[in-house]
Amino acid sequence: MPSATAVRVTDAALQVLGTGGLHALSHARVDATAGLPAGSTSNYFRTRAALVESAVVRLRELDAADWEATLAAGPPHHPAQLADMYARFVDDATGAARIRTIARYVIFVQGVVQPDLLESLNADRRLLVDWTAQVLRSFDVPQATATAETLLAAVEGLIMHRLTSFVTAPAGPEVHRLVDALCRRV
Repeated sequence: MPSATAVRVTDAALQVLGTGGLHALSHARVDATAGLPAGSTSNYFRTRAALVESAVVRLRELDAADWEATLAAGPPHHPAQLADMYARFVDDATGAARIRTIARYVIFVQGVVQPDLLESLNADRRLLVDWTAQVLRSFDVPQATATAETLLAAVEGLIMHRLTSFVTAPAGPEVHRLVDALCRRV
């Protein structure tokens, strides 16, 4: 279990990534964001690469906690419930968790040139696709895995559009149309 200070440093790194991008990430900036004395971040993460890797691990921890809370409500029993769940996900990702979402996208983009960063994040994507496919199978949707992949890709696109202010409307109607169309198309 990491120390409270290491978690504080990593949360500050996510804050820096989500507000300034990868170019803004430095030990000094993380120290300042965390409200720690100069050199503190370096005591926990000696290199910038180690700091980014810790941010990936922390994203996974935060996502796991959110996911457990979502699952506590039980699985959706109807496509409209699945759409409601994903609409809340989009609203949270572009609202309360906006900075975390931007940090994740910064890391995803960096992963294009540094593929090892993508391994963990894509493993989490795969878990979400598998869970969604299982739910879609319970709705008797054929090609559930392919449909789940399409749904997740569209949800990620909607998140990106909302983050960039291309789309500002509430997510609910868009996600409901998407889930309804995907569940009916096959």
